[in-house]
Amino acid sequence: MSEKRDLTIRVAGEGGEGVVSTGDFMTAACARAGLEVYTFKTFPAEVKGGYCMFQMRTSDEPVYNQGDNFDVFVAFNGEAFELNKHLLKPGTVLVWDGPGGDFEPEIPEGVISYAVPMTKTSKDLGSYRSKNMVALGAVSTLFNVHEATLIEVLTDKFKKKGDEVLDFALKSFEAGKALGLEHEKTDPYAIVEGKEGRDNIVIAGNEACGLGAILGGLEFFSAYPITPATEVAKYVSAHIPKTGGTLIQAEDEIASLAQVLGASYAGKRSMTSTSGPGLALMSELIGMATMSETPALIIDVQRGGPSTGLPTKHEQSDLFLAVHGGHGDSPRIVMSVEDVKDCIHMTAQALNVAEKYQSPVVLCSDGSLAFSTQTVERPKPSDFEIVNRKRWDGEGEYKRYEFTDDNISMMCDPGVEGGEHVATGLEHTETGAPNFTPEWHIKNADKRFNKLKPLADDLGPQEVDGDRDEEVDVGIITWGSTIGVVREAIQRLRAEGVKVKGFYPKLMYPMPVKEYEEFASKCKKVLVPEVNYQGQLAFFIRAETSLDPISYTICGGLPFNPAQIVDKVKEINS
Repeated sequence: MSEKRDLTIRVAGEGGEGVVSTGDFMTAACARAGLEVYTFKTFPAEVKGGYCMFQMRTSDEPVYNQGDNFDVFVAFNGEAFELNKHLLKPGTVLVWDGPGGDFEPEIPEGVISYAVPMTKTSKDLGSYRSKNMVALGAVSTLFNVHEATLIEVLTDKFKKKGDEVLDFALKSFEAGKALGLEHEKTDPYAIVEGKEGRDNIVIAGNEACGLGAILGGLEFFSAYPITPATEVAKYVSAHIPKTGGTLIQAEDEIASLAQVLGASYAGKRSMTSTSGPGLALMSELIGMATMSETPALIIDVQRGGPSTGLPTKHEQSDLFLAVHGGHGDSPRIVMSVEDVKDCIHMTAQALNVAEKYQSPVVLCSDGSLAFSTQTVERPKPSDFEIVNRKRWDGEGEYKRYEFTDDNISMMCDPGVEGGEHVATGLEHTETGAPNFTPEWHIKNADKRFNKLKPLADDLGPQEVDGDRDEEVDVGIITWGSTIGVVREAIQRLRAEGVKVKGFYPKLMYPMPVKEYEEFASKCKKVLVPEVNYQGQLAFFIRAETSLDPISYTICGGLPFNPAQIVDKVKEINS
């Protein structure tokens, strides 16, 4: 077999055929076997039907993204084949549903092909719904998906549905294995052995945000369902009762943030989750949180827009909205996550930041990361520090908006004697009494903006991928889940002798301008790849720094792959 350490398998077909569950089973089996996994999936916005795809990349070494292309493609139907045949390159493998399926593929030159009668076999067994189990059995045999762990995964999934269901699933799986064994294997691909002793979990980005919130001491959550953010609320709803917290499904996004602000005013660590359309609706209440200096966390799982746009597709196009979405001068904190591990740790951190700085915080994830699953080390609750808001100690006169050295005032929970106060959206004096004079508006605007200035130092330096002092030909600045793609691209470029390094900001606003300037000072050219049409981060870099980076954007509903970054760097460096 080849020495290739990672393998990428794509499964595609009609929604409802079990495409995603097939991928989930393979992913769970590989993770239990001690391997790293990274998955990517895309599916239609319709309730049922339409093209659906799941891609799993697995290795015994770290994987940062979904990869350039698949090594193995499993086509459940003709539509899936037609949509992916341009990606079938010499040396790749096609596993297809035949004979007996709905298509007879013309195999591209150099592509290795295995025909597996998934549909026919499942019907012969008595249920078309077992098609994915037949496919899974064949793939497991052909490419060494670890059988023992795979059987464990299937048993855990189906046993709760009864012995009859489990027995039929395993029977279908065995039938698929037999079909796989009928082929003489002529490809070099096999999943490698895992590493023992790892205490890892496999979790999707949305679920990881929910887990991070629970570990970060979340006490109140309100949300309105919206694709692709709903799973954050689903995860929290299953676990927050265990910690004594409260979850409410609001009637809309506006109400959800209003409830979060009310709970936060009452002293609870509070948050919501949404996507771009919901964040737009929340803009007035974000201003309310800014003016009243009320802590609140909003997780924005970005999707393709504008309007309803691409509800189930990937984009990084809410940065303008997250930073400046609102009327008046309404500063807020904007952060972004890179991967599933970040979703856990940065959600907990963002709750702390909201509490400490008494500010709304928007934490940007995206549609790709929302549903991608990744292997991460099992988090330990003891590793999560809880930072609480400043609270009044009961001494002296209580002034809710008192001017302090760090511009952060003391808060007081309702019901505390002597702590009565008003927190409204009106401009105010130190006590909260309304005041509309120019003097107070200027003083409070200074307070609201200046209190955020220490944040960059508080969070620590943004990551530089490479030697901070090294002079390079190309520096790459990127954000969000595109960071993982750039990490691998930089590894490849360095292996080819290209002098390159990366800068990966997680604090998007207030922008750590000095760090951008210092990074760029060591680069002959600066490239900013991001998944949006306008080059939104590049726009902010030009607006707030002296830099004029090269913007590189895509916006087709899919993330970058490493090869695209490699090719672009070579182009601008030639």
